[in-house]
Amino acid sequence: MYPVLFRIGGLTFYTYGLMLGLGFIAGVYVASKRAARKGIDPDSLFWFFISLLVGGVVGGRITHVALNLNYYKDFRSILDTRQGGLAIHGVLLGGVIAAVIYSRVKKADFLSLMDMVAPSVALGQGIGRVGCFFSGCCYGIRTSGTWGFETRFAPGLRHPYQLYESALDLLLFVALLYLSSRIETAGGLFTVYVGGYSAIRFFLEFFRENDDYYLGLSFGQWFSLAALILAVATFIGLQKRRRAD
Repeated sequence: MYPVLFRIGGLTFYTYGLMLGLGFIAGVYVASKRAARKGIDPDSLFWFFISLLVGGVVGGRITHVALNLNYYKDFRSILDTRQGGLAIHGVLLGGVIAAVIYSRVKKADFLSLMDMVAPSVALGQGIGRVGCFFSGCCYGIRTSGTWGFETRFAPGLRHPYQLYESALDLLLFVALLYLSSRIETAGGLFTVYVGGYSAIRFFLEFFRENDDYYLGLSFGQWFSLAALILAVATFIGLQKRRRAD
């Protein structure tokens, strides 16, 4: 694990933060290129991207802290995200809420905006999970395989869950780019992203270390299952509405 990238004087640069930053920049770049191809000035979307960033970080942190209250002893520790601590489901929910607020304030089409950034979200997740790997968080269950890695948070060799998800998130990114010119229904590409990521997360949770289970499934799996069902139902509903129009 390499949680600290390097130090300059009294400044410490963390690998987790770097990879999140790179993921956000890469996502903005891809979304800007997609917007330009649709005749939208990428500069006009500056505050939209900032809104997604702020909403995602706030939502992810609140969700993570709520699920791990026993690890946080004071308010200062809650604000410290330098070495991890963002729940991806909270990130997505916070980002969606921020997008809804932005679209209403700017009178923009919410579904079209979400379609535009859907591939970027998968790309950002794929890069960000590498940061989780180097930080040592979000580690997998024990394994006796030679591919196992040690983590500073738990004993023994662990499945590199972070790298598993990174690879599948990047595959989802490629798939969404391919489908972007083939799905014409507004909101359709975003619902495919939600359903695709939810399926990935549900499957990979079997390889991730979790503290809380209900009926044999983790919190992440229950959330993913609900999101997958909602995504499929929404996609069908959007398709029906498009045919009726």
